[in-house]
Amino acid sequence: MRKSRLPAVVATAVAVPVAVAAGIVAFNVFAPAADDSRFEQDLSPVTVAVPELTDEQAVVCLAVTATAPAELADLPSRPVEGGRHASEFVLAYGDPAVVATCGAEPVEVEDTAAVFRLNGVCWFSEEDGGGSEWVTVDRRVPVGVAVPGDHQAADLLNELSVVLEQKVPAAEDAPTGCS
Repeated sequence: MRKSRLPAVVATAVAVPVAVAAGIVAFNVFAPAADDSRFEQDLSPVTVAVPELTDEQAVVCLAVTATAPAELADLPSRPVEGGRHASEFVLAYGDPAVVATCGAEPVEVEDTAAVFRLNGVCWFSEEDGGGSEWVTVDRRVPVGVAVPGDHQAADLLNELSVVLEQKVPAAEDAPTGCS
């Protein structure tokens, strides 16, 4: 004797939409709220000072800006303005803007100064009123990064150091703490 499949088909037709609806409700209830602060940031152009570089330094800096990440520690990149070559030598991320300048003024540090080696690049830091200034001390072309107090410098510099280690040749001499 052959049994009818109608009850099974009806049960499936009812159960599938109910399961989908329950899944959507559960996702909306238990999923973390989206962080929309990134979309509320001011991402207008940042006015920057553009360093004067030699041709050799300019080539290195172009390699850095051409391969820099679109986001740095989850901060979206921002356009820069400030004159000729601004976007070729300077990067900006987030709000308030973290500004990285390739070809920054080199800093002289004592061999005993505290330096920080992050992903193969050595940095020296000085606090300024609302954040910190970081400069590479082991690269032929120094890179400076202004980090407002609202941001974690280590996260930013770790990511940026990956690019710098690959694109900016190491200097012949560096402070003792860099080795």
